[in-house]
Amino acid sequence: MVTYLFRHLSRIFLLTDYFVINVLLYLNSINFFSIQKSRLFNIDYSVQFIIINFSWFFITQFTKLYSRDALRDSSLQFNALTKSFFLFILFFLIYLFLVFSENINYEEFSLYFFLVGISFFTIRFILFLYRKKNRFKIGRKLYNYNTVLIGESHYSKLLLSNRDLRRDLGIRESYFIDEEYREDKNSKNITQFFKDLDRFHINNIVFCDDRIDMDLYQKIIDIAEHKMIRIYMVPDFKNNHLASYYVDIIHDVPFLKLIKEPLSNPRKQFLKRAFDVLFSLGITVFLLSWLIPIVAIIIKLESKGPVFFLQKRSGLKNEPFSCIKFRSMTVNEIADLQIAKKNDARVTKFGAFMRKTSIDELPQFFNVLVGDMSIVGPRPHMLSQTEQYSKITKKYMTRHIVKPGITGWAQVMGSRGEIFSDRDMQKRIEKDIWYIQHWSFFLDLKIIFLTFYNIVKGDKQAY
Repeated sequence: MVTYLFRHLSRIFLLTDYFVINVLLYLNSINFFSIQKSRLFNIDYSVQFIIINFSWFFITQFTKLYSRDALRDSSLQFNALTKSFFLFILFFLIYLFLVFSENINYEEFSLYFFLVGISFFTIRFILFLYRKKNRFKIGRKLYNYNTVLIGESHYSKLLLSNRDLRRDLGIRESYFIDEEYREDKNSKNITQFFKDLDRFHINNIVFCDDRIDMDLYQKIIDIAEHKMIRIYMVPDFKNNHLASYYVDIIHDVPFLKLIKEPLSNPRKQFLKRAFDVLFSLGITVFLLSWLIPIVAIIIKLESKGPVFFLQKRSGLKNEPFSCIKFRSMTVNEIADLQIAKKNDARVTKFGAFMRKTSIDELPQFFNVLVGDMSIVGPRPHMLSQTEQYSKITKKYMTRHIVKPGITGWAQVMGSRGEIFSDRDMQKRIEKDIWYIQHWSFFLDLKIIFLTFYNIVKGDKQAY
């Protein structure tokens, strides 16, 4: 709760400010005009409410009171608040003088703005005082210090010396690659890095040194891919010929990222999530609301067992979640270990029809609504599959850096159904990673269209 409060401090201030402005006006029944001389606002204060709110909105847009920069430092926030508050008073006074100069109730006017000003400054003083007292504790939770630097260079010194950059990147530690002893408290030996991999939650590794040994580099890369850790390299890193890379600009500092990842952009994440929710709500209301009872009756009539089949599968960051489907097989003990094969005796007659038309997957829109899945993404695999193929298939775990999907690029490109060899799985992984690297909203729409097209056309791999 505390972390959420300070992560969204600008929104908290915005909401509390408007709350103060409007509630104080309502609770005190303040009228800025003399009741004896004007009946214009005796009963309805709506005009006052409108003027007050619009005034504050335009002034704070001008002073940027709720901007990120104004919230970094309490002195900057109080400076912006003081400007906003006095402009607020001045704007309203000018308006009153120009329109209702004879009927201004100065006593009510002074009382209202005094209460508003005290409330504004008191709320900020309390929150900033609490933030200062718990800055380190809150900062660790708020800014997610889960990035480590490997090696030393001009860039590593720049990253470590810039407090804002260090905080925004969430730099936890820096590790030097040579073995000699050092008293530098800001850096640790590379051998400590491998120990810290198991002790700490690390999301990002930044290579900063072109002297790193190739074997050591490859060892770190292999571990990072298995643990779903993102890899960055500074532009002058000598080993950038080992794989394709992409430039990522953070605080005007260029990095070379080992994998292109459009969905790391918060705006694109919001767009994808908004589409997922709206599309899933439409399917739930207009299709599942009447389809579920019909399918449930048929499943119950054909075989014993539950209507829905819940199975633990690997989700985002390899976190297991309960994937929900219509039950298409008879109840069996190997459902979590063995995927369906052609002419599988476990599949019921109606189940075969559902699997052929993908009706059995429709309840997964509930998984999308609760946030476990996306409509489009790499298909979630059984935990036993993840355990098996993560050990033998290169870059297998990379697919878990995004949410799994009801449908995906691999599925519409023919990689669906039974897995006959390790090479089949490798092809799926390559397609999943291609999707992660080339994601766009229109690519998702294309995949959804191709999914419906394949259902109508018929897919030989769907059984």
